[in-house]
Amino acid sequence: MADLTSLVPVRASALTVGKPAPWPIYNEAGKLLLARGTLIDTADQLAGLIENGLYRNARWIAEPDTESVPLPQARDVLRRKQGGKKAVKPTATVRGQESVITLDEVRWNIGDTLWLQFADDATQRYAVSLVGCLPNRSILVTAPQKEGKQLFVRDGQPFVVRALTGRRAYAFAAQLLKYQQTPFVYLHLSLPKEIRSTVIRQATRVAVGAEGYLALDGANPLPASVIDLSLGGASLVATSLSGKVAAQKGVVGHLRFVAAVADQQLSLDLRVVLRAVEALGEADFHQYGVEFSGLSVRDKLVLAAYVYQELSQQE
Repeated sequence: MADLTSLVPVRASALTVGKPAPWPIYNEAGKLLLARGTLIDTADQLAGLIENGLYRNARWIAEPDTESVPLPQARDVLRRKQGGKKAVKPTATVRGQESVITLDEVRWNIGDTLWLQFADDATQRYAVSLVGCLPNRSILVTAPQKEGKQLFVRDGQPFVVRALTGRRAYAFAAQLLKYQQTPFVYLHLSLPKEIRSTVIRQATRVAVGAEGYLALDGANPLPASVIDLSLGGASLVATSLSGKVAAQKGVVGHLRFVAAVADQQLSLDLRVVLRAVEALGEADFHQYGVEFSGLSVRDKLVLAAYVYQELSQQE
């Protein structure tokens, strides 16, 4: 069974009768349908695969599926030649690794936050929400705001669009096709020809809705909403910090919230390091990215239980 969080759709055109499967192929539930290198014999076999849904493991190159037999790689052959030992499993995907993918391979959800960066002003980014996507036509997002007021954007305006999902950051070029004002203000953006995907985290984050407090650099604690969480860090929304603190990424502090685990309310007081600050377009609110540091064994266990519980409930 494959990790459902790593599955991405496969185009039917990627499989051909008479040719071997380039990856292990799974259905939507993560069940292996076809091992890598297996020959697709007939058109009926291919049609049956398509009916079940075609998915592959996005981490396949770095983390081969244990249920499927991979074709030998040159480095594995070299290891066997040198030592005669079993090939070592390749290391996991590492931070900073970049790839170019298509829109079909991205698993965004309606309501996810995207960031619009004006092509002529790289210093400004505006948070918008994904409204939908029209195949072969456009991506629909809410209109950007500044200090609570909507920005008017001219048709043809170029953007760099950025997003953060799970362990990866995405970026692609787009332009405004249409500024629509009814039934609400939203934008039609051009579809990207390619998207750059970069690994920025070692662990997948899970969406949560915990309420707590963030205190940085000795400042008074601020009410904060934890919006996603991993074993290594979190994203949260809180009111603006002082200009001094907000400007100094790398300052340390504490994130306090209560995790509901197995019907128990367990308090967490986690030491954090500020890594990112983004304006949300709403007056006096920002999104903060923090990295956990120096956690106790007890906090690690509670955090792990909370993350895995939330993951299992969302699958």
